[in-house]
Amino acid sequence: MTPPTEFLGEGKLSRERLEALLALTAHSHPEILVGADVGEDAAVVRGARQLILTADPITFTEENIGFYTVAVNCNDIVAMGGRPRYLTTTILLPPETEEQRLKTIFAELEKASRQAGVLWVGGHTEVTSAVNRIIISAQAVGFLQGKPTKTSDARPGESLVMSKWTALEATTLIAREKPELSRKLLGQEGYREVLDWLFEPGISIIREGQILSGMRLSAAHDPTEGGIATGIHEIAERSEVGVRLFKDKIPIRRETEILCGHFGLDPLGALSSGVFLFTATAPEAQKAVQALNRRGVPAAVIGEITAKSGSVELTDGGQSTPLPLFTRDEIIKLP
Repeated sequence: MTPPTEFLGEGKLSRERLEALLALTAHSHPEILVGADVGEDAAVVRGARQLILTADPITFTEENIGFYTVAVNCNDIVAMGGRPRYLTTTILLPPETEEQRLKTIFAELEKASRQAGVLWVGGHTEVTSAVNRIIISAQAVGFLQGKPTKTSDARPGESLVMSKWTALEATTLIAREKPELSRKLLGQEGYREVLDWLFEPGISIIREGQILSGMRLSAAHDPTEGGIATGIHEIAERSEVGVRLFKDKIPIRRETEILCGHFGLDPLGALSSGVFLFTATAPEAQKAVQALNRRGVPAAVIGEITAKSGSVELTDGGQSTPLPLFTRDEIIKLP
């Protein structure tokens, strides 16, 4: 007999319910002096001389929200040249959320944190009528491993490198939001493969950070909303340089072209978490690309940094056009 569905009432979780949830996720570690526990409003952890701090909410999806929370916040740490180490979360749920849904979120946070080598040390969980869908806002702390790789540090003559492929995240989102049509366009096998992109190669760039540790990168960015085009424009603007992109070198999967093409979306301007953009001298960029590909992370040199500040061009067969600037992510057009 199926047990009755339990729903969460408005307000803080009961002590008993929170203890049961924490039992699913809490673990001891020498670096955690005070961790997630009932009645503790803050965590105490060991630190480092130079810390990287970031915060991001997950508001665009509820499915797999725990995995998105860990990846999006840790990616910011990696892009700045650091190693993510600690994560705290504020989880807000609308009234009458099923308790099993919250258990799933805790399980996702625990699994994603463990895979990322991050210690989830607590936060706050509350049921409130202030939201009509599940929202997680997270804060991550990382340790700087060398010099910060700021978006403002690209220099003329350097190569621009990209890992994985364009609109990776947007493609998985389209497949989840439009399952029947996606199966029809891609076939069952192709559809399942796109859904799995969320986990392999994944929307995290932690692996890129590990592989590239110790290499001399200049500027780096984690493109999310607005896709790789927005990420590239931001590097150019912050560094006061130009960029020449080679269209035939930009990695894009056939599945992405099919799904984005059907809905009239430009992949260059669509959600691209999981992609890592960075600049380096030409020899160092080639070394980085070889290291990434050798370790199973697709990567390619897709362009070069120029001294022509404000000029971000897409070259194709000798013809150059301005790289589009997307004020809103293309995924918003999805009906």
